This record gives sequence, C-alpha cells and structure tokens, in this order.
Amino acid sequence: MASQTSVLLVDDEPNSLFGVSQVLTEEGFEVLPAGSGKEALALLQAHPVNVIVTDEKMPDMSGMELLSGVKQTYPDIPVILITAFGSVSMAVEALKHGAFYFFEKPIFGNLERFLAIVRQAVKTQEMEKEIFSLRKEVTEKYSFPNIIGNHPGIKEIFETIGKVSRTDATILIQGESGTGKDLIAKTIHYSSSRGERPLVTVNCGALTESLFTTELFGHKRGAFTGAVKDAIGRFQAADGGTLVLDEIGEIPFNLQKSLLRVIEDKEFERVGDAKSMKVDVRIISTTNRSLKEEVAKGNFREDLYYRLGIVPITIPPLRERLSDLPLLVNHFLKKFQEGHVPVRIEPEVIERLKTFSWPGNIRELANVVQQMAVFCSNHTIRVEDLPSQLLLKAEDTRVGKKGKIHLMKIVENLERSSILAKLKETGWNQEKAAELLGITRKMLANRINKYQLKPLKKR
Repeated sequence: MASQTSVLLVDDEPNSLFGVSQVLTEEGFEVLPAGSGKEALALLQAHPVNVIVTDEKMPDMSGMELLSGVKQTYPDIPVILITAFGSVSMAVEALKHGAFYFFEKPIFGNLERFLAIVRQAVKTQEMEKEIFSLRKEVTEKYSFPNIIGNHPGIKEIFETIGKVSRTDATILIQGESGTGKDLIAKTIHYSSSRGERPLVTVNCGALTESLFTTELFGHKRGAFTGAVKDAIGRFQAADGGTLVLDEIGEIPFNLQKSLLRVIEDKEFERVGDAKSMKVDVRIISTTNRSLKEEVAKGNFREDLYYRLGIVPITIPPLRERLSDLPLLVNHFLKKFQEGHVPVRIEPEVIERLKTFSWPGNIRELANVVQQMAVFCSNHTIRVEDLPSQLLLKAEDTRVGKKGKIHLMKIVENLERSSILAKLKETGWNQEKAAELLGITRKMLANRINKYQLKPLKKR
C-alpha cells in the first residue's frame, strides 16, 4: 500500500487508538490519529485523507455526528464506523447517512476482515475519483450528456455529431445490436436546427412488401380495399424534421429504388394519388449489418448505400471499449437508483465485468446493472451478485476458445456459481437448494465448505 494512502483514525480511548494505529501503519497506511470528533474535523481541514475510521461512542461527538459533518463538507471520503454496541437498525441508519461500512468490535478479533474493508474503501474512493475525472472531462469537452464514454471511438462520434448537427446530410449509423444506434440518432436530431420539429422512426425490419409504400408514403381514400380515408405516411409525418430508417438493411431489394428516388428528389406520391408531394426531411439510417458487404452480395443497391452514407458513423461494440465500463456502470446505477441510499459497487465487480464479452453490448450491461442493484444486499453490489447466467456465458466462451484451457477450474467456477445462485434463490435453505440442484443435502454441505460460501450478514 502506498504511503500516500492516509487514514484518519478517530477514537477517544488512547489504548485502542494506539493499537489500531500501529496495525494500520504496519500495513503501509499513513495514519492521522484523533482523540475526538472535533479534533478529527480540524485535522481534515489541514490534511487530505483517503478514509476515515471512527468509533461510534465518543463523549464530545458521536461517530454518527462526525459522519454527518464529514458528508456535508467531504462527501467523497468513505467513513467506516466502529462500535461495540451494534444493531441492525443502527447499521441501516449509518448506511442511510452515507457510511461506507459499519464494523462491530472487537477489531482484533477479526483483523483481516477489518483491513480488507479499509482497503476496499480506498479502492472505491480511487474508482469514484477516476469516474468523476472522466465524466468531468467528457462533460467539459462534449455537450451530449446522454452518450457516455471516453474511448477514442466515442470521442470521434462526439466530434462527428457536433459537425453533422449543423447540416442536413444523410447519416448512416452502423453498429451491433445494443450499442446505442437509436440514442445517437436522437442526439443528432435534438442537437440540430430540426430539434423542435418531428422525429419519426420506421422499423424497416417489421415492414412487409405490401405495407412498405403505404407506411412510408401514405395513401388516398379508395386506393385499395379497406382504404376508407386518406392516410399520411412516415415521410409526410416527419416533414420539417428527421426520419430514422431503423435497420435499413432489411428493406427488400426491389423496393430500394423507390426509397432512393424519394431521398434524391425529396418528393413522392401517395398510393392511389398521381400528384407528387414535396417533403423536407433529414434521413438518418441505422443498421446492425455491414451494408458494404450486403452490396457485394447483391442484397443492397450500391447507389442507395452511397446516398444514405454521406456521413457514416460506426459505433464500437462494448468489448472494444471496456475502458468506458466504469463510467457506464456508474451512469446506470444512478439511472436505476431507488430510495435514498445510493447503491455502491465494489471495484472487484467492475474488474470482473471487464472480462465478459458482452454480445448484447450496452443494452445487456444496463440489464445486468439493474438486476444486480435490485438483488444486492446492504446497498452494495459484490462479486456474488453477478448474475449466474452471465458467469455461465463467460465459461461457455472460455470453453470454446482455442489452445490450452484449465478444465477443472472451469468446472469449479460453474459449480460454485450455480450453487451460490440457488442458495440465494432459496434464502440459503440448504434442503431446497439441494433439491433444485439435483444433489443431496450432504453433497451440498460439502461443496459449501469446499468453496467457503457464506450468507452475507445484515449490517
């Protein structure tokens, strides 16, 4: 542990203050001892610290009062409360007021756990500082707060949006499913001079050939059986604004010429109407396919491809921008926040999330973060809160890779994650969990002991 990592230790008992100071110093921490809450606040003004460890029961100012005072002025410093008279209600109250952890004495009876919590607090603060720094950099440099990222590919997209928003050029957004193509399209529209005008989206993959022309261009009454009144199409609905052609690669080849003509001439005829209508529409297309490859295969018109892609934007998949993962996780935690106590995520979880391939990209990550936030205990997401299907999917990927694999380790990881998932599902009822796993209770008990699985204690 680097000497710059400082701990403000607060305790009115001199022996306890000295003993814990010695332990923390031997672990490489710089310790600032304080015999009271008032002394601690004075030290804070003169010395920056990474973590505060404070006793709860003190004569001049309780640990809870110190916690409240610290959070008002130094909200980013994690505070660990120590008490010999702990209760679940007190722990809940401490967490509501922003405590990082609520630790019950005696410290020396569970020293390794105590030191692990202090290290965890340091890691969490470092991660939050990094996230704050990255978010500040992005916010200051770019004005698109809904798009999260610091990866070079995302920065390039920011710059492109800034330029194309001032034009009416057609834009082709390409990227895998779940990368945020729709979000980019909306950002371009609302950042442009057309932002006050309609934004209309067409799901091209859901249009049959018979519906294509009427859906896009509308029809006159009596144009076909069932056409009992005039109907406007999506182009007319988007007049003055933006039309998003979602999954443009799904449009049948024989209908692509009609679309090309409208884009080039800015006019069309409704079905059953010989009169042409002028339209002022900005076209943004999205696709999860490579249209260039579709052109080579003869599935997509080359002239339409070039007309749609005056400005091409390619969104990198999440697996290629894992440096953005902490920012994205933090964004989704705030988005899905319920209640007044913020949900924290341990740094080890972030590192574990970086090892997955994320075929569902940002959409899959958002789903996983929301799931973990719902099912975590004590408002803290830990490694054991990772969804079992994510762990199983990761193991499947490892099994399929070429070269050397550690089979027994893969089997153990699968077994451990499956057992832990069923124990959590049954509230740690071993008899029910064993039944769901298809093994005996004795076999389950042996594996719980083997993998050192323990239910989280309420704090």
